[in-house]
This record gives sequence, structure tokens and C-alpha cells, in this order.
Amino acid sequence: MANDLIGSIEKRGDKYRLRVTVGYNEEGNPIRKSKLVAVSNDRKAYAELDKWIQELEKNGYKDFTTVTFKYFYENHWKKDAAQQLEPRAFGDYKDTIEKRLLPKLGKKRLIEIKPHMIQELINNAKRLDGKDTDLSYYTKKKILNVASSVFNLAVVGYRMIESNPVKDVRIRKSKTEKKKIHEPYSLTEINLLLEKANQEHVPLDTKALILTAFITGAREGELAAFEVSDIDFTSKKITFHQRITKRLNDDTKKWEYYLAEGTKTGLSVSLSVPDDYLQMMWQFIQKKKAKQKKLGVSPDHNFIFGHVDGSFSLPTSLYRKWRRFCQEENLRFIRFHDLRHTTASFLISDPDIPIKVIQERLGHKDYRTTVNMYASALEESDRMAADAFSKITSSVGQGLGQTTDKNQKTLKNTDGKVVDIARFLS
Repeated sequence: MANDLIGSIEKRGDKYRLRVTVGYNEEGNPIRKSKLVAVSNDRKAYAELDKWIQELEKNGYKDFTTVTFKYFYENHWKKDAAQQLEPRAFGDYKDTIEKRLLPKLGKKRLIEIKPHMIQELINNAKRLDGKDTDLSYYTKKKILNVASSVFNLAVVGYRMIESNPVKDVRIRKSKTEKKKIHEPYSLTEINLLLEKANQEHVPLDTKALILTAFITGAREGELAAFEVSDIDFTSKKITFHQRITKRLNDDTKKWEYYLAEGTKTGLSVSLSVPDDYLQMMWQFIQKKKAKQKKLGVSPDHNFIFGHVDGSFSLPTSLYRKWRRFCQEENLRFIRFHDLRHTTASFLISDPDIPIKVIQERLGHKDYRTTVNMYASALEESDRMAADAFSKITSSVGQGLGQTTDKNQKTLKNTDGKVVDIARFLS
């Protein structure tokens, strides 16, 4: 276990000195116990050391009362969090701890840190950029959540303290302060979105990005890492198995983007998609391949929404493309990530689509995440549940027209071919 006592031996004349680290002082320096034993060689000295450590552990001499916040962060939290957190989240947490918490709490012992100390820290927190304005409620909440993660590990993971002092801290929210929340698109807005995306003047790469985001509900990083090889035109499926994310470079102290295996939850997500969407993507990919052939480019990775040379686009560039589209087409702007929420709400509103199917399409590990995140969609779904999909009268992809059957979850293209949405979702 990570808390096992650490010992050493030292030859002192005709005896050996045994030393065991049992705790740490306010500066994070080790506190040691020692004793002399009369043995003839190192092997016997180590045997005595092992016996002594067993006695100390059995009798409760493992002393955590002097462990400081800084020592616990450096030697325990960082190691555990690096394995459990997404690199981007890990970097964010480290940044907050080192800039916000260590200056105030670093030298204090874990057991002496009380709620009022954290409350004072939160109340007095200032902007790091030097601007003389109060921190928002949500920034303070983030600091509190990060602090809670450290203390919670000390309670649950290492049992160094009995309770998490953060749980009793409260943040006052200004009456005038409101979080910028973008509601997912309504059914009417979804119709308008798809109608706008299918206009002739809209670039094919923009159309492909918007329809892929809506049909799959994928995250920005997963869309940025989406490759040509991830589309199976035979089985009519696409797969998300990697993502573009960022991490904090310990040497340069700067954020860097990189290609990581797995989606945000670590799961690989395989989705069935409609024929018309595949036809559009085939056309898009062929145009891109033609450009690559003209330039003599044959990259190892061929990111669909990336550059012609095969390199990936940053998730932020996909966001900017989405924002420009909304501005140019006079659509209500929502975050690009809220397209994922729109997809989820849209699917949940239809009682014929099992929650398990929606969970798998969105890549949630637990179906309760799906239900909890989009509970509001369930509460408001009675009116639109029976015909959620059938009411979409605009195009889902290039060449799609309007449906003539309002009682079925289908769309018809201009050739009269029926696209059965319920089928490819099941």
C-alpha cells in the first residue's frame, strides 16, 4: 500500500542503527524513529528492520499527523491523479493547486486545515491576470472542486484525515451573476439548422462537419481525430476511437495538443449512419484525396476535418468554423459542444429509442449519466415524443428532401428512397 513505512540501516561501530520514516513535519521533511541493534551483519540488520516495521504498523505508530498539504500533493495526489484524470483535466487541476492552493495551504498540516481556512481562501481569491474584478461564482466553484479532490484522496485513498473540510464550505452567488447557458436546439431549430447546412453555397467541409456532429453527437476532440479509415462504407458504420486533446508540458509549462487513444471516457464508439450521410462523406473524401494527389501528399494519418497534408485541426478551429456558420446563416449560437446536447435531447425525446442505444452512441460509461444529463429532455418530451424524428422535414445530407409520411421515423430523398432512421439507431 502507498502508506507503508520506509526504513533503512546504518553501521554504527559494532552495532546497526535502524531508522524508519513515520511522518513529515510542516516543511514536508521526514520524521524518523531510530534504534540501535547488536547484530553481526547487514542481512541480520535488515531482518531486524523488517521486524521493527511490523511492530510499528501493528501498534499504530504510522504517524500522518505531520503530513503537510504540499507533501501530500507532491507525493500522493499527483501520482494518483496522473493515472485517473484526462491529461487536460490533470493539467488544469495542477495549475489551480499550484497557483491557488499551495501558496496558502502548502506548509499547513492536513489535519489542521479547517473549513474556515478554505472559506477565507475562496472569499479572498483574486484574478490571476491582475485585473481588479471579482472572481465569478463558477471560478470559485472550480477552485473548491479542485481542493476537494485533494482532501478526498487523503480521506478515502490514504485515510490520513477523517473528513474532507471542503464539504462545509459555501460560496455565495451574486444575484446579478448568471451563467451563460445555451439551451440545446429545439426541433424547429434543428430543422432550420439542417436546412441551412444543405444550402448550395455552404462549403462541403462545413456541411460534413455539422452533419457529423449532429448525427453522431461526438465531442470536438473526437471529431478532430476522425480519420478516413474510421468510416466503413460497407457496414455503414463509423467509429470514434481516438481524440485530439491537450496536456501541460512539464518542461515548457505550456499547453500542447496531441493525438490520444480512446474517447474522453476511454471507450471506442461505433455508430450506424444513414446512406445519404455516407454519400456526402464519400464525395467530401474524394475531393480531399484529389487535392492530396495533386500535391503529392500521402500522409500516415488522414484526418477528415484536418488539413490536406494529413495533420489534424485543433478542436478550437472546428469551434470557430461552427461559430462562423451560425453568424453567416443567422442561427441562434450555441456552443459547438451543445450540438452534442442537442443530439442527446433529440434522441431522448423519442420513446421508441432505448436509453441503452443513446448511451452507447454518446459513449457514456453509465446509462445514468445519459439520463441525469438530459433529464430535462425527458420531462418535456410528452408533446414531441411520438413524432420526434418524423417532423424533421429538412435535409439530413446532400440530396435529401422532405418526408411525406408523418407517422413514420423516415426521411425521403429526392429519388423517393426511404431512409429509416429508427433502423440505423437500433
